Amino acid sequence: MAIAVSMIPVLVGSQPAPTPHDDEDDEVAIGSNKVPVAPKDAKARETWVADKLAAALSSRPKLAKVHVAVAVTDLVTGKPVWAHDATVPMNLASNAKLLTSTAALATLGSAFRWRTAVYAAELPDKTGKVKGDLFLRGRGDPLLSVNDLRGLADEITAHGITSIDGRLVIDDTYFDQVVDPPHWNEQKQERAGFRAPIAGLGVARSAVTVVVTADPSDPSRANIRFEPDAGDYVRLGKHEVTTVTEGRTKIRIEVKAKADHLEVDVAGTIRATDGSFDPRKRVDDPGRFAAEVFKKLLAERGIKIKKIERGAIPTTAKLIATHDSGTLAAALREMNKLSDNYIAESVLKTLGAETKKPPGPATWADGTAAVAAYLATIGLPAGSYRADNGSGLFDATRVTAQQLVTILTAAHADFRIGPDLVASLPIGAQDGTLAKRWHGHPASGRVRAKTGTLDKVTTLAGYIGTDGGHLLAFAILFNDLPGGSRPIAREAADEMIDVLAAYLGAR
Repeated sequence: MAIAVSMIPVLVGSQPAPTPHDDEDDEVAIGSNKVPVAPKDAKARETWVADKLAAALSSRPKLAKVHVAVAVTDLVTGKPVWAHDATVPMNLASNAKLLTSTAALATLGSAFRWRTAVYAAELPDKTGKVKGDLFLRGRGDPLLSVNDLRGLADEITAHGITSIDGRLVIDDTYFDQVVDPPHWNEQKQERAGFRAPIAGLGVARSAVTVVVTADPSDPSRANIRFEPDAGDYVRLGKHEVTTVTEGRTKIRIEVKAKADHLEVDVAGTIRATDGSFDPRKRVDDPGRFAAEVFKKLLAERGIKIKKIERGAIPTTAKLIATHDSGTLAAALREMNKLSDNYIAESVLKTLGAETKKPPGPATWADGTAAVAAYLATIGLPAGSYRADNGSGLFDATRVTAQQLVTILTAAHADFRIGPDLVASLPIGAQDGTLAKRWHGHPASGRVRAKTGTLDKVTTLAGYIGTDGGHLLAFAILFNDLPGGSRPIAREAADEMIDVLAAYLGAR
């Protein structure tokens, strides 16, 4: 059944603006409460599913001029179930993380870990003094936390170190110094945490949380602090926030990059009963930010360091402390469940670092080349698609629905990839960005899929299966959505999933 959207090519030049999350509270698709029932007869069922999937689009006039691409494949029989403009290149939004995930699992392995290490120029003398520099080396750990750095600081004191004569030297050369992934400069002024810079050394996902809390005891003021505490690198400039008992919380935050620090101006009002207001803001120099946090933690243990610099670790330096991250599989679960851009881009650049020949600081081109090398092995040659970064933010991708299903099909067939990929995906009506969809429907708990959201894009791709193990791979992609139509597109996608659940349930 043809509908109007099938004849319209995608406008390659469009540049959708990002949204910080893939599932926003005011845009959760409710869908119909009527659960479809598929016929038991096999031939009738094939006609029924095609008609119902087409009707999910054609019955919504506001989608008539939207670019839609859909592909559904039966992973048991290998046959296509339904397709609609499945060979038209589309912006994937965060569905691009499926490409990053599969390439990473195939190339690095699910047990891959990132190591952060501390070296000393020499071992401490009898008094606990290190006569020389302390070195902090990052290897791209996207989940490095303040607690992890605290553990390194504790390990240093456990070695009997009480003072450092020299500097704290940062080694973040695992990646090059181009911290913004491709296309992120399309919104240069955006300082939200979802656009945090990517570096060989970063902590707290290279963003500082500005925590504003009401001060009921002094209505003329509010309390402001930064998490994590990076000492003088992040400083409070203007403090013009007052606590109010009526009205609503309305706060403006401006971050200014100075020569050697970030200055944060905060103004507005916070309602006394609202608790806290705590947006995350990207930092400019992630390596310096992490080093300042580490320096602060060392100072809390009586080890004071005056100067932070970048430099190489001498071959004679002594390994003092290490922190190994969780596994790649665990990182991908956090990345895909919550659609985390920082983890995705860190994984992409790690791919570049681990596959680059000769070895050297990884570039973004190294990362995308590693993804392309994997995709070529499953029949997607370079030039047949475009995937410029690892997260899908901005105008970074042009991939067809059929290519996306090909990736999902290949992952399912490869035991190195499939189990961990499926485990990383949000579960319908249960968790992640799909927690609020398909409640009370047969699809509840039977859909594992990645969402994607940009200003004019919404996408959904993954797997749906029955208790008997019959599995479908699907990709449902909407591009060039007019204002206010994204909930309608999500409603259509939810209806299509209901149809697929009924189709499987009647087998």
